Amino acid sequence: MRGRGRPDGRRGPGRRRQGGAPGARGWGRPLRRGARRGGGLVPELPEVTVIAEDVRSLAGGREVTRAAISRDDVSNAGVADFGEKLVGKTLEGTGRRGKIITLDFGDVVGLVHLVISGRVLRLPGWREPDKIHTAVVEFGGEEPLVLAFTRLWLGYFDLYDPDGVEGHPLIERLGPDPFSEDFTVEYLRGIFSRKAAIKGLLLDQSMIAGLGNIYVDEVLFEAGVHPTRKANTLTETEIEAIHRASRDILSRAIELRGTTFDSYHDAFGETGKFQHQLKVFTHAGEPCPVCGTEITKLRVAGRGTHVCPTCQPL
Repeated sequence: MRGRGRPDGRRGPGRRRQGGAPGARGWGRPLRRGARRGGGLVPELPEVTVIAEDVRSLAGGREVTRAAISRDDVSNAGVADFGEKLVGKTLEGTGRRGKIITLDFGDVVGLVHLVISGRVLRLPGWREPDKIHTAVVEFGGEEPLVLAFTRLWLGYFDLYDPDGVEGHPLIERLGPDPFSEDFTVEYLRGIFSRKAAIKGLLLDQSMIAGLGNIYVDEVLFEAGVHPTRKANTLTETEIEAIHRASRDILSRAIELRGTTFDSYHDAFGETGKFQHQLKVFTHAGEPCPVCGTEITKLRVAGRGTHVCPTCQPL
């Protein structure tokens, strides 16, 4: 199956991508919603993990009975072939590669990238895809299940042969996952040998997969490292602290079902709760929970960045 043509995954409206290698509650509620207080936020590793696990819990082991998309550019399969490639397939499992949801249908793998606006909704019944409900998939069973992958205006629902997944332009350039065996202190020591600002390196998906603005701010605060510090100036203790904080904070965020700033509910009617645990992100002008110094906001690597000048000295 064909891949997408641009490494950044973007394309103009209505253009077909070309190129590369190979529960009864929560009707109509999003598995994740964009943040108000935090601005337009891309779902990061914890949120994508929660969504993937919810889809598996709802649809795992079920056979696809109908599937459709609203426009050719929602999927590399196009409108004509999307349903044909999925109908009759059983969802055998779900997973995550960086910020991409993976849906294992046996000899077909769905790759869903929500970007900023995308959401996953459980619908009360089948509906034809439209501008909002950009991809709709119905699963059979005693009580049919319909999931809508909505607002995929910048995102997509691509279909790949299993052997071609690693050739996806975004996946092939991903760095180690924070929970993988490759994510070690030694690995961080190597990538931190550069003179770049530490926050920019942590945001770079080719260095570490899945981290985004929310969790990088929280990790650096936990580690006591200023986001503008040059990576090659970090001590061994600071590198170890970043490694430890990355796994600890992401684990807690997954356990609390992600971070949201509005009325986010998942398919089971639950809200993300990690926003109540944030120490610095969105807290500019408030006292640091550790030392009382006012948290400041600056721009680093093109992102709004929250820092305690005392706990994270330059």
